[in-house]
Order: sequence, then structure tokens, then C-alpha cells
Amino acid sequence: MRVALFAVAACLASPLGAAEDAGQTVASEGDWVLRKAGHPSSGDADCILAPKTRSRIQIVGDRLEVTGLPKNSILNYQYRIDDGPVSNAMFPTAQMQEIGVISLNGDVLKSILNGRRFSIRLLDRWHEAITEEISLAGLRSLRDQRADACKSSGAEGQPSRAPGSG
Repeated sequence: MRVALFAVAACLASPLGAAEDAGQTVASEGDWVLRKAGHPSSGDADCILAPKTRSRIQIVGDRLEVTGLPKNSILNYQYRIDDGPVSNAMFPTAQMQEIGVISLNGDVLKSILNGRRFSIRLLDRWHEAITEEISLAGLRSLRDQRADACKSSGAEGQPSRAPGSG
């Protein structure tokens, strides 16, 4: 049992900085940065919004993602925005399980963008809780800037490797 817990901890700790290392910083405001993605996770965005602090949380396109989770291991998750009520327990889709990412979009994302703090608690199949809490200061402003700041970057979907090529 102890070995399994260490294995889970190692899986969870290693990708923690994935959002931090997502590419070149284009803009920064409050507790968030806007980065040009070298390898976008999908075809709908070439820029990622990420907290300045180490976090699994990032905004990609029109969704908030909690990345770097062990595949096929999340039982459920709950989130909280500001001092509002904790959401009901939700279950990840098969696709979320398969890629190890929890995604939130639509009205939930709109509420997050208008909030000051966001926290999420995930329960894995070993009944270990993973909790992250982040400040949302600067996120809304950076999201508004994203279209202009990233418009000229990688319009054809090819990552730029030459420094200072913008």
C-alpha cells in the first residue's frame, strides 16, 4: 500500500509545472501570465493562460484545464469559486480520464473569469485528495488581451523556434 501511495505521489508531482513551461511569455498581469504555446494541446489555441505559481491549472482556448493527472484514476472532483458553495461532486468523462485532464468550460468558466479565487479538489481511485487553490487576479484582463497578443503568433500552426522572431 505504501509503495502505491509513493507511486501516485511521484506521478502527481512530476507534471506539476507543465503549465509553467508551456512556452514563451507574451504578457503578464496580476497572478497570471500569457504564454505562446510551442505545442498547443489542441488546434483551437496557440496561447495558454497560466498562474505564475506552480500549478496544474491553465486556460486553453475556451476551457480551464487541470493537467498532469494520472490517467484513468480520478473518481470525482469539486470546485469552488470565491466564497461560493462547493459544487456537487462531478465525474470526469471517459475522454478526460484517458488523457489525464479535467476540463471546465461554458458558464463555469465565465464564473471563474469573474471570480477572485478558484479551488478544485480531486479524489483519486486510491482515495487520496488533490487540492489546488489559485488567485484569479489578472486572469480576466489577460484573457481579453489574448486575441491581440497571440494573433501574429503561429497563424499557420507552426511553432517558432527562433528567439526574437516576433
